[in-house]
Amino acid sequence: MTTSNTPMCSVNGAAGGQVVTFSDGTYERCMSVITPSSAKKPMPILWWFHGSGGNAGHCGGSPMVSLAETYGFAFVCGEATQNVFGHGGQWNIPAKITNVTGTPCGSSDSVEVGYMKNALAHLAKTPETYDTSRVFTSGCSMGSAFSGYISNCLKHWDPQQISAFATHSTGLKVKGDGTHLPTNWGECPGCQYWPFAPVKYTDKLGLKACVFDNTGDGDFYKTSRYLAEEWPKLGNPCESHFAPGGHCQNIPYETIVKCLGIAGASPSPPSPPSPPSPPTPPSPTPAPGQPPAACQKCFLNGCPSLHKTASTTCRKCVQAHQGQCASSCAPYPFQKAMSWFCESSEIQLV
Repeated sequence: MTTSNTPMCSVNGAAGGQVVTFSDGTYERCMSVITPSSAKKPMPILWWFHGSGGNAGHCGGSPMVSLAETYGFAFVCGEATQNVFGHGGQWNIPAKITNVTGTPCGSSDSVEVGYMKNALAHLAKTPETYDTSRVFTSGCSMGSAFSGYISNCLKHWDPQQISAFATHSTGLKVKGDGTHLPTNWGECPGCQYWPFAPVKYTDKLGLKACVFDNTGDGDFYKTSRYLAEEWPKLGNPCESHFAPGGHCQNIPYETIVKCLGIAGASPSPPSPPSPPSPPTPPSPTPAPGQPPAACQKCFLNGCPSLHKTASTTCRKCVQAHQGQCASSCAPYPFQKAMSWFCESSEIQLV
């Protein structure tokens, strides 16, 4: 264990609180754990992740502490490294995330992978107290981004250990969407999404997104709106709450707990049903000599702004998606598919 990091966790004397230190495989790390004495055990675990530049030094003063007692869950404040990646308190979220890479969740992708796995392994040592098969994540600002990132990793590692995550004041960014987040998040060369790649989950639990933000939160609010729109389009459960205010203001902690569906919390009232959308017209049948319809859609989804541009950029994008689209294109030759996409004047599918 190295000691170049400086853990700052504290529970501020909260009842049932303890600071746990351990290694993420590289650095000494910590988490602040609040364990209500009256809760039915083993209890689910709710993580809260601080914003950029923060730490877990005030966990015992969080409004979540009393809610943990009321609703019967263990409350854990996670902490990013404090003096390792430049400015302290920055969650190590991978920069390059695309449809091809998916959400990168390997040990070589982020030190937070070892942090979360070892933190949960510590809690799993006392299965009579902590139920590590019922994990929930939440946070605000960069902590919200990390909640989105690590919840998708938790789902990737074991689909049955998490069913919902919450965000506040940061949602989902797509490169080139016009939003500007700190330190160029999501706009790096080769970037596509930040902080995770949106996918559909088909296991029995699924992954619900509880999206919170305030309408005065500028571009952060726009990313939250996008997440609230995109997540259900994929077929995933989603609940969104937008209120007046600015960045990380007016956080409705109890509503977050209820939205996540943590044991003991009543579900939030369902939103009024939206009017039915008009039926989507069927995609046209490809003309003779064109790639199959599924093949066309695959490349159009992967390179949406490059169709018929006859550019090197278009060809590189098509080549990058060759493996992803191969099964839907076969037996149509790849070079002909590339020529159709980048050079053809045929009508684009909708």
